[in-house]
Amino acid sequence: MLFHPLDNPDCIELPQKFTFPFCYDPHPLAVAAAEKVIALLDGVEELCQMKEGKMFGVLIVEWQKQLGFLMAYSGSLSRKIIDSNEIFSSDFVPQIFTLPDNSIPSTQEESRRLQTYIFTQYKMLNALGEERDLIDIFAETPLRFPPSGSGDCCAPKMLQYAFCHGMKPVCMAEFWYGNSPKDEIRHHLNYYPSCQGRCKPILNWMLKGMDVDDDPMNEYRGGMGENLSIVYEDEWLLIVDKPSGMLSVPGKIVVPSVAEVLKRQLGDENLQLFPVHRLDMFTSGLQILVKGLQTQKDVQRMFENRQVKKQYVALLEGEVASDRGRITLPLSADYLNRPCQRVDFEHGKSAVTDYEVVERCNGRTLVNLFPHTGRTHQLRVHCASGEGLGCPIVGDALYGHKNQRLYLHAQAVSFVHPVTGKPIDVCHPPVPSFSECLHNQ
Repeated sequence: MLFHPLDNPDCIELPQKFTFPFCYDPHPLAVAAAEKVIALLDGVEELCQMKEGKMFGVLIVEWQKQLGFLMAYSGSLSRKIIDSNEIFSSDFVPQIFTLPDNSIPSTQEESRRLQTYIFTQYKMLNALGEERDLIDIFAETPLRFPPSGSGDCCAPKMLQYAFCHGMKPVCMAEFWYGNSPKDEIRHHLNYYPSCQGRCKPILNWMLKGMDVDDDPMNEYRGGMGENLSIVYEDEWLLIVDKPSGMLSVPGKIVVPSVAEVLKRQLGDENLQLFPVHRLDMFTSGLQILVKGLQTQKDVQRMFENRQVKKQYVALLEGEVASDRGRITLPLSADYLNRPCQRVDFEHGKSAVTDYEVVERCNGRTLVNLFPHTGRTHQLRVHCASGEGLGCPIVGDALYGHKNQRLYLHAQAVSFVHPVTGKPIDVCHPPVPSFSECLHNQ
């Protein structure tokens, strides 16, 4: 058995529900188990020498009236590491299915058949004791066919082992160990949610029959009662200061959007209000909305022609070395890990950001950011990537470390009014918490 007892588990209260794998704060039991795993990994010299690290996971389980944990790593490790370190064959959950070494296809058609066969061998259990293979599970998704590596991530491997051996899952957590890949942003020992592309369809099936935490994003109910600060308004457009945690445009989750709040605030539910650009949900600051379809087209054309100048202020983890510069890292969507973006020099779209340092203090840097393009998560990736500033924005749960908020604020916007032809220059600095977070760690 790969069951590892926990030390003094009675001193930590059990969670009421199992972890929602795609957005969570690790439970103290999972953190305690992860620390034991990390202590094991720190003794493996070969892991420290790997160019890219790996995701590891722990699953707290109840088994034979004991509380303990399972541990796993995503994908596979080299034969050299496994042969040199017995822990990976004796302590970690194995892969659900292993192909014989001599099964090497020689043609593309053979490769396709082999891949299909492999996925039919991943017979995934759920908490009700039901079974489905990966071909069946992914047939109901937009992908229609499992991506390469499906079923080999930590969470499915650990849950499958637990169900096969009569263990009751309690909570889980996954963390990155080692260097970050070049095309993704991963931080050593940071906790991460399960991936969307490979894991979500599988885990949705495997967790059937379990009492699972609600998605924290769907529990948000604030915002509708607060009024927005309108910093500019005329008969054609208005500019508001969007708070962190409010959607700039309506989305799938139950969170108020700027236009919805404004219509209630202005007492006109039939008012035609159109956001002409987006801010991330947890980014605060200036957002432009227009009144009427013609003005919407005019302002959108200005954005497309890069005639709208924007300035952001951000608080970064770490000290940026140079006082100013330009970041040119092309970006593309990480389709298997939505909503993340990745640096992609082969297929990515051009993304350009200028920056200037405002202040360095306590191991952090306050910077002004001037985007020349408007790619999704552009500023967040350009700051966090090792090929950019290498300093993630404080509170960036996707590319850095989770905090009470994302310290990114759209501070200034300037453009020529599409109707009057007059210059519009609006500046609205962030709340004092930015400076407080910089100076009072």
